Amino acid sequence: MIKKRLRLYLPILVLLFLGVFLLRGLWLDPKKLPSALIGKPVPAVVLPVLSFNGPEAGAVQIADIRTLQSIDALKGQPWVLNVFASWCQACLVEHPYFIALAKQKKIKLVGLAYKDDLANTRRWLAQYGNPYDLILIDQQGQYGIELGVYGVPETFLMSANNTIIHKQVGPIPADYFGSMALPAIEASR
Repeated sequence: MIKKRLRLYLPILVLLFLGVFLLRGLWLDPKKLPSALIGKPVPAVVLPVLSFNGPEAGAVQIADIRTLQSIDALKGQPWVLNVFASWCQACLVEHPYFIALAKQKKIKLVGLAYKDDLANTRRWLAQYGNPYDLILIDQQGQYGIELGVYGVPETFLMSANNTIIHKQVGPIPADYFGSMALPAIEASR
C-alpha cells in the first residue's frame, strides 16, 4: 500500500522540485556571477607592460617586452582592473565610461589586455583612446584563469591592500564609480 502511494507521489514530488528550481532561476540576474575571489587578495603575478613609448613601443611580440609589473606593487590605493581586448565588441560599449573616469582621476585604472594581438591592442587604444594608467598583457589568458574571468569585458575593483572587493561581468555602467566603485571602497574600510 505504501509502495503504491510512493510510486504515485514520487514523480509529482520530483516535478514539483524541478519546477521550483527552474522558477527560481527566472529571478536571478545573469550578470551577477559569484566570484570565489571576492574578499580575497588578488592573485600575485608579474606581467609584461604594454608600452607606447621607448624602444618597446614597436614590439609586437611578447618576447620583445622587457618591462614587467608586479601586481603586489599596486598596493597603496584602491584601483580598478579592466580586462579588455581589441576583438571585444562589448568593450567598446564601456570604453567611453573608462575614458570619462580617467579624466576625473579619482582612481587608478589598470587595463589587462586579454588574449589579444599586441599590435591590435595598440591600434584599438590609439583609435578609441587610452584611459589606463598602466596596461598589463595576458596574451595566453593564464592570469585571466587565475582571476576566474568568464570573458571580456570584466572589471575588478581592488582595495588599497589588493583585496578584490567587487567584480563586474560585462560592460560597466556609465556611473560605475559613483554607483559601484565608491560604495564598495567605503564598505571595505
